[in-house]
Amino acid sequence: MAYQAIYRKWRPMVFEDVVGQTHITKTLQNQLESGRCGHAYLFCGTRGTGKTTCAKIFSKAVNCLSPKNGSPCNECAICRGIQDGSIMDVFEIDAASNNGVDNVREIIEDAKYVATEAKYRVYIIDEVHMLSGGAFNALLKTLEEPPEHVIFILATTEAHKVPQTILSRCQRFDFKRIKPDDIIRRMREIAMGDGLTLTDDAYRLLAQLADGSMRDGLSILERCVSAVGTNLTYDAITDALGISGRGPLFKIVDAINSGDTAGVLETINTLSSDGKDLHVFVDNLIEHYRNLMVCKVTNTPDAILTCDEEELIKLKAQAEKTSFDKLSHAVSSLSAKRADAKWVKEPRVIYELCLIKLAKPELESSYDAILDRLSQVEEKIKNGITVQVTEQAPEKKEEKPKPEKPKPSGRIFVPVDVSTLTSQTPIVSAARKWDKTVQAIVRQHPHLASAIMGRRITIDGEGIILIFDKKEMMMKRIASTYAKQITEAVCRSCGEQIIVKTAFLDDIEDNIIDYWTIGGEKTVENASDDPIDALTNSFPEIVEITDESEFLDYNIEDDNFSQAELTERDDEEFLEENEIEEE
Repeated sequence: MAYQAIYRKWRPMVFEDVVGQTHITKTLQNQLESGRCGHAYLFCGTRGTGKTTCAKIFSKAVNCLSPKNGSPCNECAICRGIQDGSIMDVFEIDAASNNGVDNVREIIEDAKYVATEAKYRVYIIDEVHMLSGGAFNALLKTLEEPPEHVIFILATTEAHKVPQTILSRCQRFDFKRIKPDDIIRRMREIAMGDGLTLTDDAYRLLAQLADGSMRDGLSILERCVSAVGTNLTYDAITDALGISGRGPLFKIVDAINSGDTAGVLETINTLSSDGKDLHVFVDNLIEHYRNLMVCKVTNTPDAILTCDEEELIKLKAQAEKTSFDKLSHAVSSLSAKRADAKWVKEPRVIYELCLIKLAKPELESSYDAILDRLSQVEEKIKNGITVQVTEQAPEKKEEKPKPEKPKPSGRIFVPVDVSTLTSQTPIVSAARKWDKTVQAIVRQHPHLASAIMGRRITIDGEGIILIFDKKEMMMKRIASTYAKQITEAVCRSCGEQIIVKTAFLDDIEDNIIDYWTIGGEKTVENASDDPIDALTNSFPEIVEITDESEFLDYNIEDDNFSQAELTERDDEEFLEENEIEEE
């Protein structure tokens, strides 16, 4: 008989041999025993977790002449025929290479015929997510209402790519990643059957490398047997696979914690000289830091980690010497450099630079590096170690009197003698008419409304100053940009040459002039006989400005509200009085 790979040779033949998927195998056995099998199943899960294996066992069990507890007997003619492929009623199709509409139509046409020897025709479609959209649509109707003699079993590693219309027509079973203890138990059975001898730490290493996949673990085991022989140890597996093992991981982390950059470079050089894959080493180092984090934040790391008692003790001891900020900094830095190293010809330099910065965080200015340095200082203080300050304290200088706040320059505020001003002074008159002027400006330039509506103002020797807070930088910039148009509007309003400027409150707060109290004639409360004007002056920010042309005239004779038409003459007078023409 031709040689078979270990994972094929030891593929489970009954549901009881399937590792780590009891929640699925028990349900399928119950359905087979009660005769309540579905017409379509969807098996989801990562690679090597038993999806195709369970599909093949189910195809035999549903047709078996003498099933045992829901599992096939593997002795009857039907079971043997399905196993060796002589019975053509069970079809296994790879959707990755048969993903077109024509391939699905062949299945649909073939499904119309009854089984030749078995009771059911079973179609196992592996990697079903690879089917095209048209193929899914072609399969949809048959999958929903297949003939009574047909069962579909769909398997996929990416269930999110399967259309919802397909998912809703299948019984879905999610396969879990296989636990390391279950992998070790199954490997012990296989090693005993094949006459292999493995040490306990070798079993644990293989379970870690399997990463939840039974098939991957057996494939790695077969590779090691081919390279070393039937007697496998931890060191023999690391040599055969070209991986570093756990020793260099503990060594380089100790060097990083102590700031020993020479030790870091020495370890990398040794690994490179021994032909170890640095990419794999960095992956293992990230996992090692993850194990340290687990030991750092939980009191029961043995329930999460897969390692022997001796290694667990080392991890706990090293975790106590490593701050959480250091762990976080290391994982983030190594993960980033691992991604960058894929695109460079010599990744060794990338990794060496990253590890040196981890050992000397003062060489780096990132946020994680700063936290790392702070955690080191805190640890030294906690242990009673005096922290030396490297920066020399500045010499004590004589205290100088606090300088007075500089007066605003003449370009911002031009001094004026308030005693010489009256309510008839053009600057004062223009300031008191500011709100009405603003209304006209906004009608002509609506985009200036947010910058000048309700704006606080003051006056100086040249004209009007619009006052802004520091946070109103954009509003001040808008007003400054259109200062020429605003100035022209104010000049037309008062008939005098007046300048409009902008300034921050902090620059002129000591020079603000209350123009309503000048001359003693009127104050802000009685600045106008019109109550609406008084309200506008007091609360300009809440008074709505309404265009007079939008008011409706009430026709008493007709007793209705109709919009009065402006004559051409009225329109011209209205523009002359209220509008500001753009230059």
